[in-house]
Amino acid sequence: MVDYTDSLGINKGSIALASSYTNRFTVMEYTIDFAKIAAARLAAGATALANTDTLVLATLPKGSYIVGGSVKLLKAEGATSSIDIGVTGSLQLLANAFACNATVGTMVGTTTARFLTADTTVVMTVNTASMDVAKVLLSIIVIDAGTNPGSIPNAT
Repeated sequence: MVDYTDSLGINKGSIALASSYTNRFTVMEYTIDFAKIAAARLAAGATALANTDTLVLATLPKGSYIVGGSVKLLKAEGATSSIDIGVTGSLQLLANAFACNATVGTMVGTTTARFLTADTTVVMTVNTASMDVAKVLLSIIVIDAGTNPGSIPNAT
């Protein structure tokens, strides 16, 4: 197993949530395109993702509260393949053995909540080798519960 933290073929964004005085809910979405990841890794001379490898998809800031999330299959892999998606310390929080060769449109969701006491990585674990076709959409519902957004105006 290799833990990859590079950005080859995936946009991880930044360690921040959208700021708003009144709306602290954010839906963070990441498209995981295995064709782009495989092509970028090959072009860079990097090792292809293999069974049990992990890839950091994003980092959520300290004080984030994950309310839940979902994973949706946008394009199916030809061969039997699956992934786990979670966060450091709970690698299957958002998806456990999600079948990337299932019917397009297949979704799984979770309502398992988790408060993050430190900046925490969102991690995908590849459960099968040679994934280079599938595309999935990861959506994470997050509440910004730890930052100081300033003075929130009140109605008094």
